[in-house]
Amino acid sequence: MSNFRFLFLVPCLFFIFLIAGCATFPRNESVGNVEQNKVALSVAPILKFEDLPIPSGFRILDKESFAFQNDKSRVALLKYYGGQNAEQVLAFYKEQMASFNWSLVNIIEYDRKVLNYENSEESCIITIQPQGGKSLVTVALSPKSRPIKSEKINSK
Repeated sequence: MSNFRFLFLVPCLFFIFLIAGCATFPRNESVGNVEQNKVALSVAPILKFEDLPIPSGFRILDKESFAFQNDKSRVALLKYYGGQNAEQVLAFYKEQMASFNWSLVNIIEYDRKVLNYENSEESCIITIQPQGGKSLVTVALSPKSRPIKSEKINSK
């Protein structure tokens, strides 16, 4: 009897979890809404790192962010939430990152917008996720990877 109960409860709980997860997908922004909210974004006055701009009015999500820095490297995963739509935030980063000496590597656009930047020492990935007329921005900073040296395999 307990085996039957287990076999019944597991699929039911999985189904409930699946339905609850589907209800949290962000709504798509309408084109009219994007046109209506066109406002140039400025850089926030207080930054975690002086060379990583954040749009003015965005607030850091402290419980979902971390940063580490020592004299040799920096690593960070910073999440911000703000009242501008994803297209405005994308335009902000395209304009601002170059002035902070970051070079654009590529941009990937689908539901989210992913911008890959690098400078001489580091890589920075900025993900912009639309949430209604607002945006969730994730900034991932890490040291640039070094080329992997191929190891010679000694055959015996």
